[in-house]
Amino acid sequence: MAAEVRMILYEDDSVQVQYVDGSRLQLSPCGSEFLFEKAPPASAHPLEQPERIRQRTHFVISAYREQLRRALDFRNSFATCPFLSENIIPSERKKRVLLDVSEARWPSHDADDGVVWLQGGTVKVASVDGHAYLCLPASQHEFTVHFLCKVSQKPDSSIVLSEKNNTQAKKNKLVEKAGKVLTCGSLPGQRLKNKENELHCQTMKPKGASEEERCVNGTEGKEALPPPGLKHTCVHVWVEQRWSVASCPEQWKYPLSLALRFHDKIRSLSGTDVTVTQNATLTSNVSEERGKEVSALPRALPLSCPVPHLHRWSFCGSLSLGQSDEGEHSYPELVKVVWYKGVTYRLSHKNVNSIEIYPGDGSVFKSEGAYFGNFFTYYSTQEGSEEREEKMYSVNNLPPDRPGSPFSVRCLIKQAARILQHCAKMRLSLSHNYCICCWKMMALL
Repeated sequence: MAAEVRMILYEDDSVQVQYVDGSRLQLSPCGSEFLFEKAPPASAHPLEQPERIRQRTHFVISAYREQLRRALDFRNSFATCPFLSENIIPSERKKRVLLDVSEARWPSHDADDGVVWLQGGTVKVASVDGHAYLCLPASQHEFTVHFLCKVSQKPDSSIVLSEKNNTQAKKNKLVEKAGKVLTCGSLPGQRLKNKENELHCQTMKPKGASEEERCVNGTEGKEALPPPGLKHTCVHVWVEQRWSVASCPEQWKYPLSLALRFHDKIRSLSGTDVTVTQNATLTSNVSEERGKEVSALPRALPLSCPVPHLHRWSFCGSLSLGQSDEGEHSYPELVKVVWYKGVTYRLSHKNVNSIEIYPGDGSVFKSEGAYFGNFFTYYSTQEGSEEREEKMYSVNNLPPDRPGSPFSVRCLIKQAARILQHCAKMRLSLSHNYCICCWKMMALL
């Protein structure tokens, strides 16, 4: 299997991967379909179109299974809703649970139960029910969450169930209005006349809505049977996601506030005066909230997409991140995450375009400035100590590369500035349509 050179996650959660041999893979925004483009042979004509294979993710053949699994892992690490196909996930990552896990209950804000200080300064906050846990490193720029999520299901199961419920509700209304025929008892062909039903209803006490439904379904005096799905165990998967502390999703704000408060508590006990000003606002706004102990966990997207016509299968023309500065780096739409040779670029488009660079050694570069990020601040923490290093770099005056340095500051910042400029142009041009994607349209159907 060819190794990945770069992986890009767009704002609509679609993924594009380029490999060393020149082949490319593209995932639909919902993850249910993929397109694999084989690298053209050396003897191929310049006008010859490369061979493309388009398949459903759930039914992928073995030739592309491993590449697709790695692309899905990258997508699920940063996407809003994961896509979890049971056929692709290894058996050791699966876990069978009796009930469908949909939420996590976190420790109380006044207690430190479930909060652990790990080696290296990482704080781990575990939920009380064991459904999720959060890890915040000492740098406090990025955190990871691990949570149980039910594997992707067929989309028609819930639709059929809702249709049955609607049909049953309509039948109940017709029975109440007409009062002609009521089916009570265990025999399917047994029917009672209207007078007998009226007499039967007069002799009984007033019932709630649930009791009326049991009478109509012929289960009066018996316990309602559990739904068929609860008879069997549900297959769940541990999903790992990485988020920026500066742009934390709503469902993770409460456990993140517990981790930040525990960090501050450890510092005060150790007597260090180190403070992180960037997290002060988040701590004051989030940590004092009460009644947020229960978080709704992200739900997996269905196995098949009901609106596949919204899938766009077009590879961007230029993805040469390592070429010269004069090269044109075009992306089809706004970019959320770029992974290139071990370096992760994470973007945010809330108020202004901002970008964070994670070289992989625990340090981070953050863009400063309202428009194109003319300045970058470098944050680094010495391993085994609380000493922090901060440097400011200007895009117009970058330092030369130092021999022996693990990465080139000049290349990282220039590439980040190019991505920021592209995203700013895309927002002004109104040519992108990431808001109209398949998995967002599912909620409207």
